Order: sequence, then C-alpha cells, then structure tokens
Amino acid sequence: NVISADEQELSLADLAEAVPALKKMHARLKGGRRQLGKRRSGDKFQLSPSLFVVFAHRYRAARNAHKCVDYQRLSITKKSKNFKGHAEELRAKEPELKVLLKKALAEQIEIDAGKLMKNIEALEEEVARLDVQHEEDVAKCNQLEVDIKQQEEQYSLTILMLKESYEVEIGKLQNELNEVKAKNSTLKEVVTGRGKSAELGGE
Repeated sequence: NVISADEQELSLADLAEAVPALKKMHARLKGGRRQLGKRRSGDKFQLSPSLFVVFAHRYRAARNAHKCVDYQRLSITKKSKNFKGHAEELRAKEPELKVLLKKALAEQIEIDAGKLMKNIEALEEEVARLDVQHEEDVAKCNQLEVDIKQQEEQYSLTILMLKESYEVEIGKLQNELNEVKAKNSTLKEVVTGRGKSAELGGE
C-alpha cells in the first residue's frame, strides 16, 4: 500500500521543530480567534489547543524514547478532563495531531523563509547603499587628490614666481652695489690724482 503524506511519520529532527511550531501556530490562531484542530458538532471528546500542545510534547517524548504515548496517563491530566477514563478516544486523536504537526512545521518553514527573504532583501539594500557610499567616497577621494595636486602646482608656481622676483630684485641690488663700488673707485682715483697734483705743485 502507498503511504499518504499525512500518514508518513515525521523524522525526529522535524518533530523537534514541529512541536514548538505547533505552539506558535496555536498562538497565531488564538490571536485570530480561530480554532486549532477540527470541531465536530456533538463530539464530546474535543482536544483543546493547550491539550494539543501537551499531547505534542508527550508524543515527541515517546518517539524519542522509541515508545508509544502513555494515553492512560495523558487522559488523567488536568487539561484532559473530557478524556478521563477514555484513553482510547485520546489515542484516536493521534492521526489528527500528526496532521497538525506537519501543518505547523510547513507554516513555520514558510514563515522562516519569508523572514529570511526579508533579511536577504534588507542585506541587499544595505550592500547597495554601501556600494553607493563607496562610490561617493572614491569620487570625493579622487577630487581631493585633484585639489591637492592643483594646490601643489599653485604653490610651486608661487614659489617659482617669488624666487624669480627675488632673483630680479637681487640682480638689481647687485647692479646698484656694483655702480656704487664703481663710483667709489672713481672718487678714490680722483682724490688720489688731486693729491698727487698738489704734491707736485708744492715741490
């Protein structure tokens, strides 16, 4: 016989995720005031959402221990008043629990995938923003290098102009100094010449 998807057992790893997923699903349904599990009119043996969660934990513990659920013990818990003395009625709910666990796991996987997609989208947006920021920073850096180069060229030109100006000024001063020296030399020669003439005249 072919085993349907609902009849297939969850692996222990999937079951470990399915039980808390069922609790989350119950919380979501509670918020939306929807019922967990099937409600049949006239069915005395109904599982409350909280009992489904208790049932799920017992079912998982039994599977981990490779045993069957102790329905006799489960039927006398505070949350299962309607099942007191009716362990077999509780056992009959196991297929429904399995379906709910699979449904809860599937929903949780979908929710987690949605969150993952949102996280991926957020990361992609952040990467895109950082790329734009990087390009802007590179452009600013390149412009700064151009500005620095222009300033260096301007400073070099200014220094060159000042140097040339100083050289011209120094040249002028040197010429003036040479002229003064020449005049002094001429005056000395004149004075010396006059002195000699006076000496000769005195003799």
